[in-house]
Amino acid sequence: MDEQDFIPEQWGKEALKRIRRCGTGVITHHLVQVIKPEMIEIGDYTRIENFVFINGGNGMKVGRRNHFSWFMSVIGGGELITGDYVSFGAGVRIINGTDHYQGGKRISPLVPMEHRGVYRCRIEVCKDAFVGTNAVIQPSIHNPEIVIGEGAIVGSMSLVTKSLEPWSINVGIPCRKVGERPKVITPDV
Repeated sequence: MDEQDFIPEQWGKEALKRIRRCGTGVITHHLVQVIKPEMIEIGDYTRIENFVFINGGNGMKVGRRNHFSWFMSVIGGGELITGDYVSFGAGVRIINGTDHYQGGKRISPLVPMEHRGVYRCRIEVCKDAFVGTNAVIQPSIHNPEIVIGEGAIVGSMSLVTKSLEPWSINVGIPCRKVGERPKVITPDV
């Protein structure tokens, strides 16, 4: 079945029953929308705020104590992996798949799959990383995997199209390294 055959549902009790794995102390607000909950694993004490849209795509594994802020979205049908203590600001867009024109294919979700050039990718956001408000993470056909390194910071309104170094501070369109932050020294909880 193609993703266009799935209809988003409110993240209520029914979606939670179908999720692959849900940790202890997870808070998901009732206005979260989800496609393919059976592809999603959520770690302990994670919080997903209202108006978040998630497509479980080819798999989504969320670490412990993650925060998905208001109006964030995970779209495209690819894969998303997050480490522990990851925070996403309001309006963050994670785009892990798209249509492309190569081979003369059509660019539209409204045509049959055999007429489309669909591209899926993998995004990993490592432990202690922070992605600021309205930032966009979007791989390309030439860069099919993006890793946001451990402790990396992505500034608000930035566009990430390639992997980022651990403990780096990154801003802009396209995103570029502008500094470094100290490593976290507090113990894990």
